[in-house]
Amino acid sequence: MPASPHSPDARSYDPQVLLNSQPVIVTVIDPADHAVQFQNRTSLGTFGDMAASRCHDKIAGKPSPCEFCRMPDALTGDAVVSEQVDMPDGRRLLFHWAKAPTRDGRVHVIETIIDLTQRKQDEQSLRQSQKMEALGRLAAGIAHDFNNLLMVVIGHAHRVAQQLGSHPLHHEVEMIGQAGSRAAALTKKLLTFSRRQVLEQRDVPLNTLIRDMEDILRRLIGEQIQTVIVVNPQAGHVLGDPVQIEQVLLNLALNARDAMAEGGILTIETGNADLDGEYARTHPGAIPGPYVTLAVEDTGCGIDAETLSHIFEPFFTTKGFEKGTGLGLATVYGIVKESRGYIEVTSQPGRGSRFTVMLPRVQSQTSDGEQVVIPARVPAPSATILLVEDDEGIRRLVTAVLRDQGYEVLAAADGVEALQMLQVRKGGCDLLITDVILPRMKASVLAQGARTMFPSIKVLYISGYAGDMLASHGVDAQGAYLQKPFLPQAIIDKVAELIPAVSPR
Repeated sequence: MPASPHSPDARSYDPQVLLNSQPVIVTVIDPADHAVQFQNRTSLGTFGDMAASRCHDKIAGKPSPCEFCRMPDALTGDAVVSEQVDMPDGRRLLFHWAKAPTRDGRVHVIETIIDLTQRKQDEQSLRQSQKMEALGRLAAGIAHDFNNLLMVVIGHAHRVAQQLGSHPLHHEVEMIGQAGSRAAALTKKLLTFSRRQVLEQRDVPLNTLIRDMEDILRRLIGEQIQTVIVVNPQAGHVLGDPVQIEQVLLNLALNARDAMAEGGILTIETGNADLDGEYARTHPGAIPGPYVTLAVEDTGCGIDAETLSHIFEPFFTTKGFEKGTGLGLATVYGIVKESRGYIEVTSQPGRGSRFTVMLPRVQSQTSDGEQVVIPARVPAPSATILLVEDDEGIRRLVTAVLRDQGYEVLAAADGVEALQMLQVRKGGCDLLITDVILPRMKASVLAQGARTMFPSIKVLYISGYAGDMLASHGVDAQGAYLQKPFLPQAIIDKVAELIPAVSPR
């Protein structure tokens, strides 16, 4: 078919120009002596100049060019293979080879290579991110159900212990409550991992925080390990929860200590980093912007590649029986992610490990040690409270605790029942206490309906969930909120804080 008058003749194009414009690697090989006759610009960028080399011996270091290139297969027809290649500079690349003969008076083999290394790394990172997200959702669901159960156990144990006084069983009941509190601490770590824990984020001077922790760190690490703390005076402040950042540092330091059973050096460093778009593209979860870095490095046993892929998963541990819960690094991961930060790990067996935490750097910094004083509130035992909780055990417990304080308590199992109570109530209602996730009606809709009938009513949310789960239900996590499980005194104090002193009706 003749060329279109509106388009140039294809024969006017220079084949080398076409090949050099391709994003894939293209080489032409002489099958007689396996010499590279041509390589395009992409090939030069990946392999360097191979003009004097025999096929890819220079690249792969293999003794037989035919074994590597499969030249006999390429001469008889198409030869396709995917193979990992160890480069002389230490890189391990994944290539997809396609080889076929071309005859232009003399037989040559044209070889097309696609570098799949970055694609494979991106796929692995995506799978890891999806796995961690799925684990987070599972952990949050388990923690929520456990929190409801523990709320009943801890609350009733506390009330019974108070009533027993000096009774011989007082100590046994206290032990029940303490066991429940330890279990609650585990569920809190699960919520932290799943990024569903409420964090009190504020301006934190990281260098000051580390200096304040130096003594306790050295005591926990022990004398057999040399602890080196290097704080960069230029390191900025971070946006985060100071208690949770302390937890991150403690967990990383203790993990490093356990990796150096025979002693070694633990180094803690701070600094600044600016992550660009290219870094974020190759590190899923990272967000471009200014960060402050916290690095914890040890000279211990190191971590192999297989273990590295699991270290942030909850309950995964390489420690012996009863020597670890497997929640330390999971907690670190959750805190960092909830703080909108990023964490990366570099490690090799026998060469130690380095954990680098990057937390958002704040632009305006408040004075260190600045505190907000909340004035004490006078309890109002004559107030009326509407409690909405679908878990019967928790509903009965909180009702009993508040009635013991002299409050009038109306209890409902869901939002529909609660609004019906308010519609027939002749007196006022001072406080609505509601679980975030309710059957038949959202807590946010319930709160809106209650405010329509009683504009001055206060609202206190309670839940085993927090963070993004609250936001998805229209609840402001920074407002009046109590995380389950809580002790009876916690709800008493919170109610006294929310309800001003009122005259008896």
